Amino acid sequence: MTQWKKILKSLGLTDSETTIYILSLELGPAPVQDIARKAGVSRMTTYTAIESLTNRGLMSSVLKGKKMLYAAENPERLISFVKGKVIEAETTLREIEHSLGELKLKQRGEKPAVRLLEGIEGLQTYLEDVIATKPNDTCEFYNADTVFEVFTPDDLKPLREHMSRLKVKGRALHSGTLKMDPRKEVETVKIIHPHKNFGGDIFVYGNKVALSTLHGKIITVIIESQEIADTIQALFDLAWKGTKA
Repeated sequence: MTQWKKILKSLGLTDSETTIYILSLELGPAPVQDIARKAGVSRMTTYTAIESLTNRGLMSSVLKGKKMLYAAENPERLISFVKGKVIEAETTLREIEHSLGELKLKQRGEKPAVRLLEGIEGLQTYLEDVIATKPNDTCEFYNADTVFEVFTPDDLKPLREHMSRLKVKGRALHSGTLKMDPRKEVETVKIIHPHKNFGGDIFVYGNKVALSTLHGKIITVIIESQEIADTIQALFDLAWKGTKA
């Protein structure tokens, strides 16, 4: 019987539920007080266990005269109960497999941190974040004409001085005309001539990528993810190799 107690407990039954189920098989239909006395537990505990077993389809009740009698269902009912548990487990497994990606994103260190900034103030916050990040190198893809419609050389001076002081190595691909000397913090600047004009800015620094719209409503999105930064960096490297200085 010890083996059966172990099996029943593995199916999620508590100690009291296991004891009362096995005892009810032995007693047959019996009032709750008899079951409680034989099991050596309180009537409240017995009622709770019987209710749980009944919900599982392992016990039932019948009114005999004025007494309510409780009895365990045929042991073969256990097979249906276990099959139901298997179906539930298979359904849960499919749901986990389908949604595992979403859960993994919540794992510490895996989920990319995304910040949405708006307006000129948002751009200023983004520049301050570049300084705070202290990257070893940077790469940027931008339209110089559009950038200098939004910023003046003085606006970019703190960033330029910081990059120069830390000796940050940077590369920049740009279209349009530079309205100032090539930035000291940029190791090399290449001019590109895209088939279609664009006004945005993509800047990779450290494990972050900033994407900014500089026409109309100004929006900057900063994504903190080493994998995404490496991916954009790889695309930049391909463009860099295919562009003349």
